[in-house]
Amino acid sequence: MIYYFSGSGNSRHVARLIARESGQKLFSLNKFFKDNCCFQKGRELIECSQPLPLPDDKDEVLVFVHPTYAWRQPRLLTSFLAASVRQLKQRQLYFVATAGSGFGGSEKYLRRLCRDLGATYMGLATILMPENYTAMFAIPDEAEAKRLIKAGEVKAKNAAAAIRAGSPLLPDPALCKRSFLLSTVVNPIFYKFLVKSRAFYADDRCSSCRVCELICPLNCIVMAENESGALRPQWTDNCTHCMACINHCPTKAIEYGTASRNKRRYFI
Repeated sequence: MIYYFSGSGNSRHVARLIARESGQKLFSLNKFFKDNCCFQKGRELIECSQPLPLPDDKDEVLVFVHPTYAWRQPRLLTSFLAASVRQLKQRQLYFVATAGSGFGGSEKYLRRLCRDLGATYMGLATILMPENYTAMFAIPDEAEAKRLIKAGEVKAKNAAAAIRAGSPLLPDPALCKRSFLLSTVVNPIFYKFLVKSRAFYADDRCSSCRVCELICPLNCIVMAENESGALRPQWTDNCTHCMACINHCPTKAIEYGTASRNKRRYFI
């Protein structure tokens, strides 16, 4: 079974392709988290009303497709999987990560996670896709985005073939440089100081369509009247910086302080 978590759609696109190529079922962790789970500050699982649905056949491999946040897998995913230890013990786990630049030491942390779960680590595929972290980086233009997507699809198909054959996945060494500095040193700083929701706001272009509220996988966004009586999104502190809201807003009304102004939005 293919499980995916995705903000702007990169990981979902890759997951759909792998599911189609490998003949496996697709499962949205976005919907599962939104409907069943409660996280703290977008990273630590507090409770979940339902266990993760798993295939009955314990020999069937499980594939987790996810974005890369500060050169590691998202902490909310790690926290959720760690809490699923009874279910995942002795299972075979594949990981497919997408990113806009690099993956640092992601593999080390996934190996450690599988060891703690008592699961078999089947490898990590690293797939570059268009940058979507509007809060910090520039988004590639349409032509460059298409080029990256096309190249990413080739890698996704290769990963699907390996999964279908039961072969291990191997990360691209060229995309996993400076692993200790980025994944071990920078990542905690990133989460402590940058993964916050207070800079998000919706300007006068907001049409109160509620797309942001509906698409947020952690129920971080609630609609409330502002001082003028207009219905506008409000962000709680349960944000993981997936950038779904800012990139999917149909009127481009959502901004992240001044960092996102005049930047292209991206989703697939």
